[in-house]
Amino acid sequence: MATRTVNGREYTKADFENRLRYLNDAQELAKLLNELKAPYIYSDFRGKQLSFFADTNNIRRRCKTFRLRKKHGGYREITAPKGRLHDVLHILNIVLQTYDEPTPWAYGFVCGRSVVDNARPHVGKRYILNLDLKNFFPTITRRQVADCLMAEPFGFSSLAAELVSGLATVRTDNGEEVLAQGFATSPTLSNFICREMDKEIAGVAAAQGVTFTRYADDLTFSSDADILRPQGELAQQIKTIVERYGFILNEAKTHLQRRGRRQEVTGLMVTEKVNVSRRYVCEIRSLLYIWERYGYEDACQAAWKSYKLQHGKTKGHQNHVPLNKVLGGKLNYMKMVRGADDPLYQRFVSRYTSLQQTNKREIKEVEYKAYMGKYLSKSVKDRVTRTTVLSNDNTSSRQLGTTSNNPYDPRKKNKRILNFILMVIILVAIILIKLFLKSRL
Repeated sequence: MATRTVNGREYTKADFENRLRYLNDAQELAKLLNELKAPYIYSDFRGKQLSFFADTNNIRRRCKTFRLRKKHGGYREITAPKGRLHDVLHILNIVLQTYDEPTPWAYGFVCGRSVVDNARPHVGKRYILNLDLKNFFPTITRRQVADCLMAEPFGFSSLAAELVSGLATVRTDNGEEVLAQGFATSPTLSNFICREMDKEIAGVAAAQGVTFTRYADDLTFSSDADILRPQGELAQQIKTIVERYGFILNEAKTHLQRRGRRQEVTGLMVTEKVNVSRRYVCEIRSLLYIWERYGYEDACQAAWKSYKLQHGKTKGHQNHVPLNKVLGGKLNYMKMVRGADDPLYQRFVSRYTSLQQTNKREIKEVEYKAYMGKYLSKSVKDRVTRTTVLSNDNTSSRQLGTTSNNPYDPRKKNKRILNFILMVIILVAIILIKLFLKSRL
């Protein structure tokens, strides 16, 4: 049985089952969420508030939408919840996760499972077929979510199912209510929806001796027999099952990989063992060498160029990235895949640790320069300069006793610090007053 720890206490499905099965008022759901909210969320949720958020017509008050550029071209639309809805969804996701009993074939969005576990069953297979579900989250509708939650083993009341499905979905431009890419509850609910589909696909695959795993929208099949051709009988059976559950296969991402060539599953190599790609190792080695040879600052800018090529976006990174954090993340991923005892990983981590110890001062200096805007691109610098030019060319802003509009102006640093301290004091005061009033009741 799945357990989740909140505020030092463990919760299971049994703690919520009866309350959600017989829930008949939005205030009851608000009370349940208030019991799980973090201490820093000082105001309670209200039933009317949840009912408002569950109405997907209130688009502007619920969420904001923006686009991120994909690594291999195109854009991904992200819908992020605003304010209180953000808190509601994170707490609601904790409740839903206690109901999560993942199938043996699902590895994405499952606690204790990773891309490594998803790739491991396919190691050394002669043929590997990769299929992709197109527009995974937006394909799942509010009606599907509500019907799933009312059915066993969930057994939500009709009102609970309608509230949860409304909170977890968004209304698209064409009026459809679907799961949002960017909501905390979408991954958990998508696994609920795909349970029966996983079982059916696994049954068809097992009947022909084929190994099957699913990581979110990536379906992977492997076999030593030549039965995984994209236009073959098995692939057509899988396509029929997927379409019956409302999904569509992305034909552009259908790939058959044969032994003798590079075989990849969810970004990991599975030719002989689960491993990171050679390019990933070369990138770590290159960044470590640049740091050792040319210094930390030059290495940060080299890492920025690599980041821009891979991700196509550099928002928030100016013209450099914090290399010590980037390398730390890459090494942790390598450790997860290859293991802590791997000799190559140990050599890399030894060099990285040594560089961190000997470059502490330089790392802090680069962080300060980035904070002050030294690494802004030329276009941004020009824009900032234009906003700081006064109509009187002979008088500087310092002479006039005023500060510039540059957000990185050093003269504004003390003001920013004071504003932050003031906000913290106000927040602490509000919490103390609330605790005092509760103790008097």
